[in-house]
Amino acid sequence: MRGSHDSSASSLSGTALVIGTGGIGAQVCRDLAGQGKKVFHTYHQSRDAAEELSNSLGSASAGTSPLDIRDETSIREAVEKAASVLGQVDILVVTAGHRHEFARFVDTPAILAGEILEHELVGVMSLVRAVLPFQETAGYGRIVLVGSDSGKAGTACDAVSSAARGGLISFARSLARETAKDDITINVVCPGPTDTELLHSMLDAEGTTAKIMQGTVRAIPKRRCGTVGEVSAIVTFLAGDVAGYITGQAVSVSGGLTMS
Repeated sequence: MRGSHDSSASSLSGTALVIGTGGIGAQVCRDLAGQGKKVFHTYHQSRDAAEELSNSLGSASAGTSPLDIRDETSIREAVEKAASVLGQVDILVVTAGHRHEFARFVDTPAILAGEILEHELVGVMSLVRAVLPFQETAGYGRIVLVGSDSGKAGTACDAVSSAARGGLISFARSLARETAKDDITINVVCPGPTDTELLHSMLDAEGTTAKIMQGTVRAIPKRRCGTVGEVSAIVTFLAGDVAGYITGQAVSVSGGLTMS
């Protein structure tokens, strides 16, 4: 029984599906591959970057596939392809976000609000729904969702995304109660501002987006942004056998921005 592993073990299960090849997602792929895991990853638009990442993973790469998180058919096809190539999806890591400008909630168009919720909550839930049957059949799984500390504290002028991230935490906690009887865990990693191209694009933006993000960075008690390596370290820990007794948790990696 895989759940009976000694707590001193440091191994991870053998296969992983990583959704997203942005800064954090790419680092997670590299870290899992460095630990000898077979990694299949998806991308939304950046095919060249995804293929470059695959090449950098060498023999640990099980391939890559496009995925539109808003499309159930795209999700099903990507998951089925990953499962076919990997044989089994032991680990699912989802890094999904929607780049948008910050604005007061009353000034946020309903169509934009819907797009954010599709990317950051509904689509993530659909991915978990597609992968979970494989893990239930195996009686084992590690699901790690990368959200945001905004899901705990809220972010001014980003109410819809904060709601989506908060919903992600509640979703994980509820699902964890369903899957705990098997050796399947689901947790959320909540980064604060992290040194990525996405963050820099927001800091360099004009108006409300830059103002809010610059203020958030200044408020970090550690007085610096996090690194993708620091976030990935928590993701890969929660994806490991040693974390089998941790489920339904939302772990902040934010330099003390939120403390709970």
